[in-house]
Formats: sequence, structure tokens, C-alpha cells
Amino acid sequence: MDIQHLNAHPGRRQSFVKVFVFGVLLAFCQPPAVARAQAAGVIPEIKEPEGEQEAEDCVKCHMKVTPALVAMFQASTMGKKGVQNSAIYEEVKKQRAPKEETETREGFLVRKGQITCVLCHGNDHSTITETSGRVADAVCGGCHDAIDEEYNKGGGHTFDEPAQSWTRALDNPEFAGLPLPVLQLSRDFRFSQHGATQPPYYEHDPEYERSGLVLRNGCDSCHTRHLFSAAEARKPQACKTCHGGAGDSVYDAYRQSKHGSIYDTQGEQWDWEMTLPEAYARGEYKTPTCAYCHMLVKERYGSVRTTHNMTRKGIWKRGLQPMLVEDSKAEAEPYKAHLLEIRKQGGAKRDEMTLVCRNCHSEKFARRYLDAADQVKSESDLLVLQARSVIDGLVQAGLFPKTAPLLSGGPEQTSGQVGVSAPLRTEENPDVAAIWSVYSRMALYHNVRTGQGAFHQSPRDVLWNGYAVVQNDLQRINELAAGIRSHPKN
Repeated sequence: MDIQHLNAHPGRRQSFVKVFVFGVLLAFCQPPAVARAQAAGVIPEIKEPEGEQEAEDCVKCHMKVTPALVAMFQASTMGKKGVQNSAIYEEVKKQRAPKEETETREGFLVRKGQITCVLCHGNDHSTITETSGRVADAVCGGCHDAIDEEYNKGGGHTFDEPAQSWTRALDNPEFAGLPLPVLQLSRDFRFSQHGATQPPYYEHDPEYERSGLVLRNGCDSCHTRHLFSAAEARKPQACKTCHGGAGDSVYDAYRQSKHGSIYDTQGEQWDWEMTLPEAYARGEYKTPTCAYCHMLVKERYGSVRTTHNMTRKGIWKRGLQPMLVEDSKAEAEPYKAHLLEIRKQGGAKRDEMTLVCRNCHSEKFARRYLDAADQVKSESDLLVLQARSVIDGLVQAGLFPKTAPLLSGGPEQTSGQVGVSAPLRTEENPDVAAIWSVYSRMALYHNVRTGQGAFHQSPRDVLWNGYAVVQNDLQRINELAAGIRSHPKN
């Protein structure tokens, strides 16, 4: 069949083109390109690749199927031959390919100094398909062992032991009652960094099915796959997916601060490829960033280095102390003493933070500011304790239910132990539901925002978005409690 014949018969020409396209797809690629063609009625069903594959085949197929991912990887430090950390490569080469340029070992492949897809994903496409190509933090730790030690085993992005935050979230009764798609597209994005890629949540078991972790990873929450850029992770925008909005307003507070305005006006001119210690030594950043404050470690008379334990300088964790403190410390003076003790225990953490501030400010100024932020938190916390006292009074009068969900999901007979997802609670009594709603938002969001605004230099969040809103919450709880007392329901 020649070209002139095809041009004379458009219908046959279209059929020929369809067959030709089908042949190309069959030879070089698989879904989703096949799926799109299949939906259009062009080609019959084609199965995913199965079993072991050669490393070279990954790029051949995925250049057709997911070209953006291939382009990102090839542009990355990991994807460029010889650009990887030489010490890491020599160690990998020694362990996995001591005699030959190419050797498969434990499912990983290092080929002539070039990291390939199978080094992280393995070469069994059946397994890759089953797990949607996800890669656990532990795989990253195979080369980046020091970072993995700090991040996953040192509590790098959570104040708890590894996986405790994720366990707590899975056990929370309000979260457990949500539809799985809601969990997958909301909570999983944030909790993916809290040990959720560690066993048993990474495996196909009931907990895994509840979490929807088929869509989630850990390290690439900051170092987006497949570019895995350190420069990207150094910018504040890398943090906003998890640390912006009602539940965690740190990013918003930072951008409203003077630090944030300097970043907005000058940040594009800075060299983000510099390591944090280099940027510190050369004065490259004219204002701190999220990574600068929380990942830079400065010795008083020594070196500057980077850590992936981003909680090591944090004293107040999420700022939930007024919700979690036991009843004996829920009065003003005992509570102040309680906060003072926490502050004393966190002295070394505060020292580390002020040493970083010293690149622009005097240590005396930094300490004075952070001490003032402690006081802002304390004053706002006391308003939450007043709300607790009002609710406890209703409990003692038999006008309010005794049980509230703990952060861990278990019951406790105190109004202070309200769960992280308390705004999602449903109550048959509308008055009770109203108080829970106001109290939980007061303690979890508005009060936390006040403290976060203070520590991240946002005057707006300290007052108008924070303390003033907490005051209004307390007034509303008093009004609701008065209504319950004046019209008790049997």
C-alpha cells in the first residue's frame, strides 16, 4: 500500500494511522498513554509490564508515558552521571559493584556511575505497579544514611517517636469516621512526614488501607520527585502545603512578617544552590527562611552545619499545652509554673535558636524577643484555661457530657483532652455541639495561631487573627454556657 493510495482514500489512511500508532504504543509504552488511547476507542487493552525489567527500558517507555518525570530526573543531581556525592557513590560502588561496572545487588542497580530508576524503584515492574511506584524513606536512607538517622529516627519532622503522630491520627475516632477519599486528599498530605512510610503503615494491611498511603511518600514532601531538589526545599514555599491555613498557620505568619517581606522583595536574587552553612557564612540570605531557622545548627565558637531534625529547637511543640495539661495545673498560677518548667527544660533548644539569630541580631535582642513571644503564648493559653473552667463547671453540674476524645483517641473525663479533630465531632445536643465547636477551634486553631504568630513575627496573627479571636471565643463559650444553665435539658 503506497502513500498515493492512502491519500486517495482518507478512511483507509486514518485506519493505517491508527494501526501505526498502536504499533508504536505497543512497542515502546504502556498506560496511562494506552489508557487514553483505549478510552478513545483506538486500540485494544494492553497489560502493564510484568516481572523484572532492564534499567534502560524505564526511560525508553516513560519518555512516552511520563516525559515530565523523566525530564525532571535527568535534570536532577541524582540523574546526572558523576554529579552524585562522590563519597556516597564510591561507597555504593564498593558495596554493590566491586568487580564490574554493572552489578545487581539486593534489587538495586548502579550502572557506570549513573543512578538509574531501579536503584530506588527496583526492577520488578509487578511490584512497582502494585505500590504505584512509591518509595519508602528507608530506600532514600540507603545512600543518605546520616539524614535518615536524623529525620526518621531522631524525630526530624514530628515531636513524637517515629510513627506516633500517624498512629494517633489513625486512632482518632473523628478521623476514622471520615470517608477514605477525604483522608487521602487532606490528612495524608500532612501526616506523610510523620513516620507514615514506616512499617506497618507502608504495607498492605488494614491500617494501610485506612490511610490511603498509596499516594504518599516522605522525603519527597519537601524534595519533590523526581527533581529531588535541595534548592527547592530551602525556599519557604516548599513548606506551605503542610504549614499554611487554619490548622497550621506558620507559613502565613512568616509571609506577613518583616522577614517574609524581605524574602518577597529580595529572595529571587539569592543563590539557592548554596548549602545553608555556605549561605550563613557568606551572608547570602538577607533574612531567615523556614529551613534557615529550623535546619541550621550553629556552634557558639565552632562550625555551622545542617540538620534534618527540624524539631530540635522547638520548645512548645504545637502549642497545645492548655488543652493537655492535667486538671491540677489548669489554674492560672500552677499553669504559669508549668510553662516555666517547660521553658527551663528547653534552655538548650533556645540557645541553639538564638545562635542562628545572631547572624543578623545581637543575642540579647533575640532572647528578649523570644521571651516576649513566650509571654504572648502564656497570656493566650490562660484564656483557653478559662474556657476549660467554664466547661468543667457544666460537667460538674451534670449539664455537659464527661467524655472527650484524647489526642490518642481514647476517652478521658476532662474537657481539656479534646482531640485534634474535635471540630469534626457530631453531638445530638445542639448546645453541646456548639460549645465543642467553639472550644476546639479556640484551642486548636486560634490560640495556636497566636503563639505561632508571635514566634514567626506576625503582628497581625498575634492580635487580630489570634489573641482577639481567642477572646471572642471565650465570650461565646460563656454565652453558650449561660444558655445551657438557664434552660437545662433533661
